[in-house]
Amino acid sequence: MKKKIVIALWISLIALIIAFGSLVVYQNKLEAEEARIEQEAQEEADKKAAEEEAAKKAAEEEKKKAEEAKLDENGYSYTDYEATMYAVSKATVRELPNDTADIIGTLSVDTIVKIVAKCDQEDYYKIAVNGDYGYISFDDVSEDYIDIPLPKADKAIPTATKDILFIGNSITKYPHTEDWWGSNWGCGATTAANDYVHLTVAAKGYTSYDAMSMRAWEFSNTRNYELDDIDPYITNYQYSTIVIELGENVKGHENHFKEDFTDMISYIRQYNPHARIVILDNFWKYDSIISTKKAVASETGCTFVSLAGVQGVADYQLQVGDTYTDGTGVTYTIGTFLAGHPNDAGFAAIAEKLIAAL
Repeated sequence: MKKKIVIALWISLIALIIAFGSLVVYQNKLEAEEARIEQEAQEEADKKAAEEEAAKKAAEEEKKKAEEAKLDENGYSYTDYEATMYAVSKATVRELPNDTADIIGTLSVDTIVKIVAKCDQEDYYKIAVNGDYGYISFDDVSEDYIDIPLPKADKAIPTATKDILFIGNSITKYPHTEDWWGSNWGCGATTAANDYVHLTVAAKGYTSYDAMSMRAWEFSNTRNYELDDIDPYITNYQYSTIVIELGENVKGHENHFKEDFTDMISYIRQYNPHARIVILDNFWKYDSIISTKKAVASETGCTFVSLAGVQGVADYQLQVGDTYTDGTGVTYTIGTFLAGHPNDAGFAAIAEKLIAAL
């Protein structure tokens, strides 16, 4: 009996050893399988990372090639960027977009700058200039109009008096040119006596008057710099009435026209504080300009004289192909410059409206 028990115990021990060995083998196989799976996962991750890195490098290389392909012969590339800005004082336009490139011009303050692109390598804009391109530093342009202050009133208010001053453009006073027969009277009138200035002076019986041109002011981007052109008149005489006939040439140059026109009136009043200021309507019917002139007249306490019924009437205008023979027998054929200006009938119609208001 005892022998049988010992045999059974040995058998059980052997079975236990076998079972334990099998468990160890299974555990080792399980660990090996887990290690294999982990290794395969790591290899897959490494492969994916390598593929991503290769793709990234390929993309960077492709981008680099694309950027190099965009470079011009000077080594610059540009991003399209359309904007309208204003030049700051003495803005420099260069041949290339860098600070050492040749200067091809300078722009006065508030000159409108048409931007077409940004340089990718430098802080420069590519701009349209006279049918070509130039380059201007970011620092030389402003998104906002730069307000130019009024000229300083550094002269005494005059005491000498005159009846009336006419401030205008070619309709008020224009020098002799090859295009027309006159000399320093309203462009288009057959004689000085037939322009609106002389018709008004004669009808009102004024004994002293002046007429001047501010035509350049109309075209200017820096109109306040032009205001001292009025000085020979308003700093020497106190005028009872000042007529302003400006606006026809502002078409296409309307930027900050209202502010500049208001400044002109303020400047005049520094020396002629009691003059009645009369703003004459446009002879050419540019609605936006006329609206601005009306608004300025209202806001500054000036008289606005409408030319409704005169504007756009063909019978009041010189026409291309018309002819005029002056007193010396020279015949002039009306070209594109003179066409549209008032003829004698047009000047008479302007004068009639102005005389009624005065």
